[in-house]
Amino acid sequence: MKIRDVLTSLTFRYIARYVTALSFTVFVLLGALYGYFSYTYFSDLSESILEELETLQLIHRGQSLPGVRQYIDDQLATPAVGRFSYLVAEGESNKLAGDLPLSPNYQEFTGGWLGFELALSNWGETVDVDFLARSTELGDGQWALVARSYADTAQQVAIVFQTLFRAMLATVLLGIIGGFLSAAASLDRVELLNLELDRIVRSNPAARLDVTDRKGYVRQLAIGMNNILAQMESLMQGVRMVSDNIAHDLRTPLTRMRNNLSQLGQKLDADNRREVDVIIEECDELLASFNALLKISALEAGAVHSGESDIDLVVVLRDVAELYEPLAAQKSIQIQLEVPDEFYFCGDRDLLFQMAANLVDNAVKYSVDNSTVTLALQPSDDGSCNIVVADAGPGIPVADRKNVFRRFYRQESSRGQQPGHGLGLSLVQAIVQHHRGSVQLSSNNPGLRVRITLPAKVTQG
Repeated sequence: MKIRDVLTSLTFRYIARYVTALSFTVFVLLGALYGYFSYTYFSDLSESILEELETLQLIHRGQSLPGVRQYIDDQLATPAVGRFSYLVAEGESNKLAGDLPLSPNYQEFTGGWLGFELALSNWGETVDVDFLARSTELGDGQWALVARSYADTAQQVAIVFQTLFRAMLATVLLGIIGGFLSAAASLDRVELLNLELDRIVRSNPAARLDVTDRKGYVRQLAIGMNNILAQMESLMQGVRMVSDNIAHDLRTPLTRMRNNLSQLGQKLDADNRREVDVIIEECDELLASFNALLKISALEAGAVHSGESDIDLVVVLRDVAELYEPLAAQKSIQIQLEVPDEFYFCGDRDLLFQMAANLVDNAVKYSVDNSTVTLALQPSDDGSCNIVVADAGPGIPVADRKNVFRRFYRQESSRGQQPGHGLGLSLVQAIVQHHRGSVQLSSNNPGLRVRITLPAKVTQG
């Protein structure tokens, strides 16, 4: 399973859309909470400054400037975190009380608020601290300014923001990881289902997908596929039954007609006899097609129970090569036999001979003149063997390689050029499956390469 398959799967795309929507929601919530906490913190800060200014005004009205000075000195003597800073002055040049300079570099904000920055000592280090301030008139030409650092407030807001932001990132990250894992798990289940389905289609179309241990949508998918397989099998059986019945019903009268034509030809002169012989040859081709069709159906239905025995496949292939050497010689084609001294296999000799003969017949038929047809037997280390037939013909396009095993299928390029009814490879496949083997088509550059893999039953010699 590839990562690209997971990322493009329907499950991952669904979860990705969900995570995107969730992330957007969290982002909006984050912004709203950040705005709320910022407003709340700074609102509390500004209200505390205004309350402190009112306190100074009340003290000034009751105790005048000495009372204000005493109050400020008491406040400054308290090492409280986040305490106020003060400035009491007369005019613009006469400082009367407080710890703030007379003329810091103020920055004017809206609503009469001021901001400035002071360098303060903190544990032996000088740090720049931001202040929010507001001034008010006390009377007698005197005015007061109260300031308070909002570093703690900003830090608290930043902590809230970072917490919410990390929560959003964690949500997105966990969503993506969870989506990837969920999609991968779904694809694994679907891939297992696909492999099982492919095995059924290739080896046993009558079998069905196991739904016992499957749950959820995978179970429903398996049930749906089983229904499709059942319908396909029913349709295929119907088509096969019709074709088999037609072949069976026509074979007898066609045989009778062929025999009658043969008797008639013996009574005719040479010219008329040649015309009758042509008709007899066409009858023989039709009979061969009917016989092949019925044999395919019998093999697919498991109705062929001819005696299997230990046979030397080398001898079988040599007989096939010898049989087609005269036909190959007419096109100056050499049949190159590549076989070991002997190789024994438990199977039906007649069927295997017909399988190899069909392949060599096609190879010789479609190969160009003055070329080579290779017929090889390749024993494998795992106890199986490969029968390979390679030619130098036009080959079969990749798109047609699955179709050529269908009954009566013929490539458009071969129609009208070579005799046949499109049953040769269908019969080959049926014989191979009867022996629990497999067929593979590939390019021979140029030409076609057919590889038959058969499981060996008996050791050599």
